[in-house]
Amino acid sequence: MKLSNVLHLYRVRLRARALQECFAVVGIAAGVALLFASQVASSSLSSSVAQLSHGIVGDAKLQILARDAGGVPERMLGQVRHIPGVRAAAPLLETSANAIGPKGSESVDLVGADASLSDLNGSLVRNTKLTPFAGIGAMVLPAPLARRIGVEKFGREATFQLNGRVAQAALYSQLTEKQIGPLISSPIAVVPLPFAQEMTGWAGRVSRILVQPAAGSEAGVRKALLGLAAGRLNVTGTDHDEALFAKAAAASNQSTALFAVISALVGFLFAFNAMLLSVPQRRRLIADLRRDGYAPRTVIGVLLLDAVVLGVLACVLGLAIGEELSIHLFHSNPGYLSSAFAVGSQRVVGFKSIAVGCGGGMLAAIVAVLSPLRDILSRDPLAAISSTERVGRGAVGARLTIVGVVSLAAATVVLLLAPKLAILGVVFLMAALLLLLAVPLAALLGLVRRLAPRITSAVPHVAVMELDAARARAVAIAATGAIAVFGSVAIQGAHGNLLSGLENAASDMNALTDVWVSPAGSYNLLKTTPFAPTQQGKLEALPGVRAVRVYRGGLLDVGERRVWVVAPPTQSAGLLPPTQLLEGSLRQATERVRAGGWVVLSQALASELHLHIGDRVALPTPNPSAFRVAALSTNIGWAPGAIVMNADDYARAWGSADASAYNVLMEPGVSPADGAREIRQALGSSSGLAVETAAQHADRQRALSRQGLERLTQIATLILVAAVLAMAAAMGNMVWQRRPRLAKLKLEGFSRVELWRTIMLESLLLLGAGCLSGAAFGLYGQQLLDRALANVINFPVVYSVAAMTALGSLALVTATAVAIVAIPGYLAAGVSPAVALQD
Repeated sequence: MKLSNVLHLYRVRLRARALQECFAVVGIAAGVALLFASQVASSSLSSSVAQLSHGIVGDAKLQILARDAGGVPERMLGQVRHIPGVRAAAPLLETSANAIGPKGSESVDLVGADASLSDLNGSLVRNTKLTPFAGIGAMVLPAPLARRIGVEKFGREATFQLNGRVAQAALYSQLTEKQIGPLISSPIAVVPLPFAQEMTGWAGRVSRILVQPAAGSEAGVRKALLGLAAGRLNVTGTDHDEALFAKAAAASNQSTALFAVISALVGFLFAFNAMLLSVPQRRRLIADLRRDGYAPRTVIGVLLLDAVVLGVLACVLGLAIGEELSIHLFHSNPGYLSSAFAVGSQRVVGFKSIAVGCGGGMLAAIVAVLSPLRDILSRDPLAAISSTERVGRGAVGARLTIVGVVSLAAATVVLLLAPKLAILGVVFLMAALLLLLAVPLAALLGLVRRLAPRITSAVPHVAVMELDAARARAVAIAATGAIAVFGSVAIQGAHGNLLSGLENAASDMNALTDVWVSPAGSYNLLKTTPFAPTQQGKLEALPGVRAVRVYRGGLLDVGERRVWVVAPPTQSAGLLPPTQLLEGSLRQATERVRAGGWVVLSQALASELHLHIGDRVALPTPNPSAFRVAALSTNIGWAPGAIVMNADDYARAWGSADASAYNVLMEPGVSPADGAREIRQALGSSSGLAVETAAQHADRQRALSRQGLERLTQIATLILVAAVLAMAAAMGNMVWQRRPRLAKLKLEGFSRVELWRTIMLESLLLLGAGCLSGAAFGLYGQQLLDRALANVINFPVVYSVAAMTALGSLALVTATAVAIVAIPGYLAAGVSPAVALQD
């Protein structure tokens, strides 16, 4: 068949089914939009870390970096530069800080460098002055950051709170998007290296030394750097932070992957429902082409044109909608990850995000259009119009049920034996839901059929008859609601259990003290910024203070994990977080950790290192140290993992007496709020230390946890909204197309009200069967996600069954969709009986 004939044939068919095609386009576009927006939100986080890293390191391939904030001796730079094969080397000092200007404050990554960094050709420093201006240290900021804190003008000063100190820096220049490209959204301040050392108090120290080896010399240079490190410094590639961030962001990425699967299914089912409305026309076309002698290959080609046009239009519309969703709703929120990584807020739209969205859209279009493939390939040219309804009936229905039971069994195996494959388990569960859905629908229709004789109205008889006659369409519509409720219940249930676990972790970690005193800045939520404990005596002398204890903590790179190290004072009553222990005796573990030489490891970290209680573990601390494992715990809310030791062991392993916070205990009768007020007055307004009660810090931790999990709530809500609209549109369109059938029923004596009640009962039966099944399977899916969060990522999870969430989602989808369908249903029921007499 000529292409011109194929196009003409398509135009003729399109005029006859334009409305159905529009519904299909909208359905696939919804799936594409949700896929694209979720992919952009997820990839933007990782991409922002990679962009910022590449913008700084440029052509450097290796680095020698410190294991703590104490840094690397700057004199080592000369030794690195004398290594054979080193083309260029540059020092870098980095620390988190709180930048305060006239308009507000913001956590930033402070970078100190000298002119040698420009030799590495990083985009961030290509247009940045790295020598003191007129002998005065000044800063360079991205223009948006300068505007947000109110230091747009040359010479305007900002105050930096860092490491428990306060320093001022004047603005030298602003960096524009033309100069640094996508790094314009990065929260970063660049200053000359000597000025950074003065601000931080780290004279003669740098955080890392970047190295660019000559071509073919990388292995030799790495070996020489390892010799210089002498087991006390890390030697890695410059992409080290990207690998660490990928591990830390695993939980967010897994939730995005799950959302992508559910979004694709909802969009596909929406499109499939719309396609079912045009199946009779498409089957007649197939039969006509086969009867005219066209081979199956030609028929498939004709139908593929439908799929290509449908898919392209849907992808364009879906990308446009997804773009708006990613800008206004699915923000790439770094949450607590900004405590350990320099994460920008830029939205990065990569080829992969576009490819995933469009690939899913085109696949949905092709599968929907080629749904009668079996009839196309049949030897009988009239198979397409002679085939009967097969879904849920006879041998085909039995085979689908068997496959559904096998899929359910596979999901159960994943739940019990392989929680690491939770996403695959959810896919098995959704497959089982779709394949078994015909069973509860048939059971519900059978129940209504048995009850119908007891009801004087003919409405139940007609409703069952109509649904039974169009079983494939009925199952497809019910499946849309089933998948939506399934996704919402599973995600919201797991979200609630995780949030409860994180709140318990926050309560445990704040039971150590009445008041926290630590370096100011939102970046320091985990209390990992060290400072010299020079104010301890001053605080102990305050009348309302009973004791001031030194708390220590930090971040330690263990393999591909940036682990949170928690080191409470040995005198602490609640040395270990009681609700977070998973294996081991709390009493015995507390005694061992208090005595020293023992640690508590998060279970996932211990599993990765093949460790058990009582084993020895060598930790890559600045002073490499060995400990024994006293117990296993959750990750205490920090995805990469956690280690708990006492503060004295921490000081020995890190070779520093610096504190990370003061734990201040108040005298009996003195409230934490009054104590905090007294401490603030004693420290003065110029202090770089912040004071907050334990309750206030716990609230901040909980707020950040909720913020980090906000996308899960958005995901569940959007799935429900998309499904309600999809089901309402599909049922409304189906009802509207049935007007000739409704007109015939009017000729048989049915009134408008009876027909409307029939339509509403049909809708309620479809929604009831689909949503009730989705809720039941969603509770099962919640257990899968809970197991994955607890056993794979090792989050603290409070196990419960989200029965109220299931009932709420069930009621919301059912009531909303029925209410929406009521209007087109009432209009369709008013059809003239004369329509039944038309050909």
